[in-house]
Amino acid sequence: MTLKKITLLTGGALITALLLPPAAALAAPSIPKNFLLYEKEARKDTKHWYLNQGNLIEVSNIQCSNAKLKKDWIARRDLTFDPHPGGGEKTSAERGEQVFLFTDASAAEKLMTQFSTRLAKCGKRVKVIDPSIGDDAIGATMFDKKTKTNVVPQTQRFIAVRKGAAVALYWDLHNDAPAITTMARHQSDAAKMAAKLCRIAGC
Repeated sequence: MTLKKITLLTGGALITALLLPPAAALAAPSIPKNFLLYEKEARKDTKHWYLNQGNLIEVSNIQCSNAKLKKDWIARRDLTFDPHPGGGEKTSAERGEQVFLFTDASAAEKLMTQFSTRLAKCGKRVKVIDPSIGDDAIGATMFDKKTKTNVVPQTQRFIAVRKGAAVALYWDLHNDAPAITTMARHQSDAAKMAAKLCRIAGC
């Protein structure tokens, strides 16, 4: 923010005042560069990491519903790690980090509600957890067995945490291959990010 200093003559005395810029000139809420936990690593290793700052509609969480999430965030950033880029579907394994910034806390709460609504439609396919992290948090693990129509088994996990007007997600999935992370690591990462989110979330 740029401040202007002026000197006024009032009643024979000199008074120095600071002029603040108009509200429109203030920087819009945003996610600073390298704010995500793995962002510096991702920017250095572009072979295995994919960074996206566009207006993607979908969010990487366990999806047992075709309902689309409402896009009402004002900023977002996504990181995806693939240890074997270009590998086959059978051996696919990935993990990622996402941060969403909203205009206010109530808008961020709506995203968390949508997670709960989706998970409620998953039935026995998922195991849901409610970690005590941030203002609100939810996580789940889902396993799809190999069947005639689903030729590749898949395990998905995620944790979402909200703090003020921001939400962060940590997720992973793997098909017929070893997992590249753990739910414990997701919880640890979510707790670390929850401690940072107030820098951008107005809480």
